[in-house]
This record gives sequence, structure tokens and C-alpha cells, in this order.
Amino acid sequence: MWEKLAPEARVLVREALEKLSPAYDPERGLVGVTWDGKTHWALRESLYYALGLLIRDGAAGAATAERVCREVLALQMIDPDEVWHGCFRHPGDPQPPKMPVPWREVTLRARYQADLAWERITARFGELLADDPRRAETERLLQRALCDTVPVAWDTYEPNAREFVGLPFAMLLEHFSGLLPADLIHAIEKSAHALMEGAIARSESDFTPLNTNIRTILIFLLDWFGARLNEPEWQRMALREAERFLAEYREYHAVAEFNSPTYCGVDLSMLGFWRRYGKQPELRAAADELEAGIWRDMAEFYNPAMRNFSGPYSRAYELEMAIHTCFYDLLYLGLGAERFPWHPFSIESTNNPLLVLGNVHIPADAAERMLTPGPARSVRHSFRELSERGDPAHRNALCTATAWIRPDRMIGALSGSENPSHQLRPLVVFWRCGEALGTLRTGRCLPDGRECHLHTVFFDGEASENRASLRIRNAAQQAVTFYLELQGPGIEDSVLTPERWELPGLTVRVRSDLTLTPSVPAPGTLRLNAPLPADGSERRLELELEEQS
Repeated sequence: MWEKLAPEARVLVREALEKLSPAYDPERGLVGVTWDGKTHWALRESLYYALGLLIRDGAAGAATAERVCREVLALQMIDPDEVWHGCFRHPGDPQPPKMPVPWREVTLRARYQADLAWERITARFGELLADDPRRAETERLLQRALCDTVPVAWDTYEPNAREFVGLPFAMLLEHFSGLLPADLIHAIEKSAHALMEGAIARSESDFTPLNTNIRTILIFLLDWFGARLNEPEWQRMALREAERFLAEYREYHAVAEFNSPTYCGVDLSMLGFWRRYGKQPELRAAADELEAGIWRDMAEFYNPAMRNFSGPYSRAYELEMAIHTCFYDLLYLGLGAERFPWHPFSIESTNNPLLVLGNVHIPADAAERMLTPGPARSVRHSFRELSERGDPAHRNALCTATAWIRPDRMIGALSGSENPSHQLRPLVVFWRCGEALGTLRTGRCLPDGRECHLHTVFFDGEASENRASLRIRNAAQQAVTFYLELQGPGIEDSVLTPERWELPGLTVRVRSDLTLTPSVPAPGTLRLNAPLPADGSERRLELELEEQS
């Protein structure tokens, strides 16, 4: 296989293995990753490592790949009556509790009301402990009591683990069954059957909605494992879901995780799997249309001069695209090293042994826009979002993203969103700051700085040439903090007045009824915080970027 890969694919696999190999612990049989100063055993990275070894080393990597697979299989949780059936525990975590009532009997409305009730309880609990020095520890214990009693998605189990483990399992079976023991092949197939049962139950119930990236993986797995495990209904479901996905996409030429490089990168790589490995021609045809369309959608908001997307983002981590997306790896693989040699190693690049097995195709017109900076332009694009923890009656609000883009600066703003996610970035600004970039993003958090989902803070924004406006309304159960986070070299030395910000490389005129208080949480970062009381009142922010002399 190694010799059959394109040179760019070999580079990407080699770079991933260079990062993963030192993190692999042969005694534990898993890859360890570090965050918050601690080592955590990572299932996905471990499977990417196993896959990379088999791709590069063939039979010489089989023993380590086998060890990894057996360690991952031992962490699967099986109970067909539970919401977490087929998921995988993170090593060291306990098995989640069982639901106090059968989870399939809990309606979506009841689940949403329970979320709201919990927010009211915790808000009132915080008020009662307002001056208690033990407040933080007491609130932590309250959250612990909840998670010890009720399975809470992403707190006590990760529903997406089924798809994220199932995909490398499928590729191990597709390409390397002959290098792995027969009993391990049988165990992987048995595990895949359980994870698919759980994933299908989740999808059909909509209890924890599937974001677009997980949806594209599930559709592929339904088709691939449906054929492998002789489950023809799974394959029929794959076509039904693909047709529904395509119909929803065609409405506004947009997916729900709109203009989100981290997640759209997964979508695009997965559509390449539909086309290369899809068992049914209808699925491969849908992949052609969706992949080409999403590349063109993303090209609308891409600025080659800054190598970043302008925003706004329905979901995002960092603004700098090189940190947390596989987009550069896709561009390097799809366009070739001669046309696009730049591919910094990001958090997502550890999945490159998986990524290179797809079939990346970038339409010529989208590729040109990804490579060549153009004149200043304005963009407007509507889409239906997914509020995975929102009101089921308003989970797919119609939103409009606007952006203004030119080579040295860009602005993006969002209107119409009802998304309670803390990853929502409704207003984003980029500008040239010497050789570096300056960025501004908006968000909201609890008054103590904790980021979490909240029902909800509404943002309505508009971007135009050198201008951005944002209206903000707090409809959450408690007071929250709205913030603007600015990053760039020397940003902490900015001169700020209520009407004017003198930033490195940029001057901004400001009109707002927010009371913004600056802080410097880290070098190169300036944060402006404003309280939003829980009274439903509206606040406004208007920014005008001055031209540099």
C-alpha cells in the first residue's frame, strides 16, 4: 500500500506517525495525549496510529495494531437498553450510570425541559451560594451528583465515539484483514455491530442530534458495514439518509455546520470515502454533488492571502485555521505539493493515516479561489443551523452569514441564530498585523469565565465594507458575560477608549451601549468583558475599521 500512495499522502502519514509514535505506550497499548498538564489515553489517536503503522510497515506493524485494537475493544460498553450502548469509555473513566427511566420513552420536549430545569436549578444554587467561599467546590459536587445519577452526553459518555471508532475499524477490515488474526477480525465485526445498533438508535430517536460531520460518517458506515455484516436494511437506511441530507443541502446550498473549518473538513474528507468505498452508485453520486458544493461554499469565505476563512462560524475552536482543522492537509493532498505545499501540522493532522484513504476531489473553480487572492468582495449566504441542545421546535433556525473580504482584512457576522453552543462565533474580524494576523472574535460565558451551552444568548449581526454590527440579547436563565477576544502580537499594549481602539495594525471606531472591561488573560490576548443581565434587554455593538495611512 505504501508504494501505491501519492507522494503527498506518504508525507502526511509519515508526519502523523512522527507525532504519534513517541506518544504510544507499549505497556498500555494506547497513545497518550496531554492536555491540562495530564496524560489522557486517546482511542481515536491510538487507532490512527495502528492504521498508519499498517499503511507504512505492512506486516511489521501488525502486532502493535493488534494490541491497540484489543485495548480499544475492551473499552466498549454494551447494553442495548441504554443510551450509551455501543459507545467506548475513555480509559480511566467509569461506566456511565443507567438512565433512571427507559431513555426511548423520554420525548425530545421533555429532554429539553429537563435541560432548562437543570439550568434554573444551578443558577439558583449559585445565587444561594453567592458569598460562600466553598461555592466552586460545592457546584462541582452538584454536577458530579448529576453525572453519577444520569448519563449525560459528553460528560459521562461520548455518543460520537461510535462513529469515530467505527470508521478506522472499517478501514482496518477493508485493507488489512489479511494481516490481523481471525479472532480479532471477528471481534471487530462484533463490536461494529453493537456500535452501529447504538448509532442507529440515536439517529432514529434524535435524542442527541447528529451534527453534520457525524452524520456523514454514519451514512458511510451504514453502507459499508451493511454490506460487510449482511444487514441490507442498514444499506437502505444509508440511501434514505443520504437522500435526506442532499435534499436539505440543496435548499440553501449549505450544511448545518456552516463555514466551520474544523467540521467541514471532516465532511469533505468523509464524502471522499462515500465515493471511493460506497457500495451503492446512488451514494457515490450524492458524494460527487455534496463534495463539490461544499468546496464551493467554503471558497466563498476563504481568503488565500490570509490562509483563513472569514467567519462567521456556526461552530469553531480557534480562529487560526492551522491549529484545529484538516483543511490544509486536504488542500495539500487534493491540489498537490507543487500547487499547495503549505500544510502545518494541526490538532486534526493525527488522523492523516485515515484521511489519505479517501478520495479528495476539489473542483477546478473552487481550487482557483483557494489559491488566488481576488479583489475585495461581499458575501451573503443563508443556511439552516442545527442547535443540538436547542428547543426541538426551533432547532433548525434560518440564519444568514455575511462577510466582507479583501486580502489584508476580513469581517464575518451572523444573524438569525438560536444556537446555544459556546462554539458559536457570530462576529469575527481578521486584519494584517505586520507579518502576523490580528483577530477578534465574540462569545459568551458564565460570569466566572466558564464556557458552556446556555439557553440562550441571541446574536444578530451584519458585516459590510469595513463595518460590523451586532445586537445581543440574553434570554438565558442567569446573567452571563459577553466578550470580545482580540489576539495578535502586542495586542495587550493597545490604547482603548469607549469610542476608539488603537490596536497593532488597526484602528477601530466603536459605538456601543455595553460596558466593556479589559483584561489580559495571556500574552498576545486582550479580552473585553461586558455583563449581560438576565432581563432580556438588547445591547448593541458597532465597529468601523479605519483605513491605515
